[in-house]
Order: sequence, then structure tokens, then C-alpha cells
Amino acid sequence: MGELPYTVFSLGEVHLHQLHTNTGKLFVMTEVAQQLFHEQPTMFAKDLRAGRYHKVQSFNPDVIHTAHVLGLPPEIGNNGLTLLTTDVVETLLTDRRRSELVQPFRLALLKLASQEAARLMAAGEYELALPVALDAVKQGQALFRPAPALQLFPLYLLAAQAHLGLKRAKQCEDFLGLASWLALKEPEATTNVMRSQLSRLFGQLYALQGKHEEALQAFAEDVFHCAQEYGPEDVRTSLGYYNLSKVFQSRGQMAKSLACNDMVMHIWASTLKALVLGLEPETAGKNQLHNLPLGRTQLLEVVAMLQDIVSLRSQALGPSDKSVGDGHFTSSLALVHIGETLRAREQLDAAISVTRDSDEHRVSLNQLALENLQRMEAHYRG
Repeated sequence: MGELPYTVFSLGEVHLHQLHTNTGKLFVMTEVAQQLFHEQPTMFAKDLRAGRYHKVQSFNPDVIHTAHVLGLPPEIGNNGLTLLTTDVVETLLTDRRRSELVQPFRLALLKLASQEAARLMAAGEYELALPVALDAVKQGQALFRPAPALQLFPLYLLAAQAHLGLKRAKQCEDFLGLASWLALKEPEATTNVMRSQLSRLFGQLYALQGKHEEALQAFAEDVFHCAQEYGPEDVRTSLGYYNLSKVFQSRGQMAKSLACNDMVMHIWASTLKALVLGLEPETAGKNQLHNLPLGRTQLLEVVAMLQDIVSLRSQALGPSDKSVGDGHFTSSLALVHIGETLRAREQLDAAISVTRDSDEHRVSLNQLALENLQRMEAHYRG
């Protein structure tokens, strides 16, 4: 007997739990009765039978155990639980004149679908993410009709990103076109962050298609809009520089590629030296970060990006170039920040190996990072 995953729906002061069962994501009837309609579950169940609403009877021990752990009301006279689909709950809200909750309920469903699609894409599960993203678009179009609304913008980007992950260029371009039209329709409501996201996806699409000039233009626009929002030396702007670097690399323009990824390393080195080692930041961002606005998965992607830069610089400049050591050093700090001490030690050892005969500043930074890492290792051992 185990506890099932679940989602919490917040509808103002009302909270519902949606259990992730092996037959779908379902609500518990007793909680719906009490929370949404302030009725006794026994009477509510009779009305459900009279109205011939679709119900799912479950005697699954995991379902019953999860409901008990969550403190959901038991069902008198039933050894199992009656479960309801989202469609049935929405129909009940309409039929029972709780229309003020219909829109919040639909918005909650839309938010959860969007989050699920984004989560799957972050894990690289684009095949699974695509139908979820397309369903979110469908929900949004129904919710915000009759006129296309700017609220559809992030949904179109989700669908475009899912298609891009599957290398479906035409479908990706179609959704980016829809997002672009919304941005043009409401320019004053379109933020720098939205423009950055749109430009970045166009850049990735053009790079996939081998349209290097268009990709460079799109990634440059991404950098511009991020810089407008956060500053040119903010970590959130760094991905634009990295993408520019990769396109220049594809074109064989190594000097420009190295210049762009040098900016990436500068941004991340300064930020992580401040956050991990407590040093004064060297970048001139709009907002000095006290915490990185990125989760663990995103930071692991940053490490992969830094390692790619190390590989490129090692090939272009030689493995003993000091900037290769700087890349290992910065990767080490990123890994320390997320508690990956073993990998951090490997990267720091590589940095020390490359820069041991370098200038005094690099040597002292390596020593400071080593002492900090040793304290972390001792803490984990103790």
C-alpha cells in the first residue's frame, strides 16, 4: 500500500485534491460534496445517481490510503471511494449554480496542463509533452474566446517548443506565427520577457533549419530583450550569448564564437563567486542576485553548457589555455551550489591542474574554492 501522487486545486478559499490513479486524474466525491457544495456526501451521492453523472468506483488500496493520509472524508456504506472526472466536476458546478467557480476551475486546469507540459519538456520527454501542450492550447482557446487573447501567448510557445523538441519545424513555425501575431496585436502588453522567449524559440528553429543569418538575428534580439529586462550581464541573459556562440561555431567563425562564450563564462563566474564564495560580484546587472532564479534541473543544464564551452575552448585554444581552467572552475562552483560535491571536486581538480602555474589571482581563487569544498565535504561526512 503506497501513497499516490496528487495535485492540489486552489479555487479561492476552496482546495481540492486530484489523485493520480491508474485510471486517470480523479477527484474524491466526498471532498467535492463538502468543499464545493457544502453538502453531506451521502445526500450528494444520491443526487449523483439520480442525475446519472459518470462515476468511478475504486477499491484500490493505494487510492483509499492516499485519501486517508490527506484527511479526505470517508464514504459511509462504501468500502471503496467514488471518484469523479474533471468534466463531471465542471458539469456539476454549472448544474448546481456554482458558476462563479467554473472559470477559476478551468483556469486551474489550464495552469496544471501548462506546468505538466513544461515539466515533461524539461525532462526531455517531448513525445509525452506534445499532447499535453496541445490540450493546453485547446483549453486556452475555449477559455479566452471569442477574440484571441494575449493569455494564449505562453500556450502557443509551449506547443512550439514541444514541436521543436521533436524537430517538427513546420508545426513549430505555425505556433510561433500565432504567438507573433498576438504580440503584434498587443505591443504594449507584450513584455521584454515574452519577446525574449519568442526570439529564442525562433532562433532555435532557424538553427535547426540551418538558417544561420536568421538565427543570429533572433538570438541577438533575445539578448537585447533579456538585457532590457535584467541587464546585459545577468545569468538570464547568458543563454542568448551561448546560442550566438553555437551559431558562430556552426559557421566556422571561431573568434566570434569564443567572444560570445567568454561572456557566458564571465557572467556565471562572477555570479557564482558571489553566491558560493561570498566575493563581490564583478558583473553590472540590474539586480544583484541573492539567489539564482533557476532550479536544480536548470542548473545542471548550465553545467552542461559550461562543459560544452570548455570543450570548444580546449579544441580551439588548446587544453592548457587558462580559460579552459576557468571553465572547469566555474563548473565546479555551479556543482557546489547544487550539492554535487563529487563532480565539483573533479572539476576543481581539473581547474587547478590547468592553472596551477597561472597568475596569483587564479591560484588564490582555486584555493578559496578548495577550502569551501572541503568544508562541504566534511559537513556531508559528519
